[in-house]
Amino acid sequence: MLASLLLLALPLPAQDLEYIRAVVAAQRDRPAQLTALARIAPEAEPGTALVVHGRAFAADGRTPLAGAIVFAYHTDSSGLYDRRGAPAHSWRLKGWVKTGDDGRFEFRTIRPGCYPGGKNPAHIHFTLFTADGERYHAGGSLFDDDKLVSATEREETRKDPTFGPVRPVRTDKAVQHVDVNLRVATKEKF
Repeated sequence: MLASLLLLALPLPAQDLEYIRAVVAAQRDRPAQLTALARIAPEAEPGTALVVHGRAFAADGRTPLAGAIVFAYHTDSSGLYDRRGAPAHSWRLKGWVKTGDDGRFEFRTIRPGCYPGGKNPAHIHFTLFTADGERYHAGGSLFDDDKLVSATEREETRKDPTFGPVRPVRTDKAVQHVDVNLRVATKEKF
């Protein structure tokens, strides 16, 4: 209730307010016990198997962020976030992990699809909840083999290969793997 009241007091554009409400609502589904390993998509979900190997860092980009909650969500293989007829931002494929002492975490899922119409690259969204309860947009991960990734996004990653959004994809025994680094970005607190 307090979170909802605080949201209403913020001078935010409607789209941002809707997103924040959706993030708050999604946290009601968060499991009580979390580990550094979790599933986003069920094993039976259609799509290419994907493992996201992640590490979270403090704002300095060097100090591992221990005990943080990473919330991730993405589309299904057809590019949809929600079941047909479900409200927007229900994020059917979502998951949570709690980072280890070294900031590491892992999600097992499927490779997301691009939005219907094929104009946006496939991606995974991340939100960080620090051990002290602060929350931050932690960006998204794109896949370097995706033809829809823009030159600007590739250049952003070239300038910051550790935290840039475009991540190399490797395949081992029909499972794709990506390494993702997240960091607290104070300007992305919400």
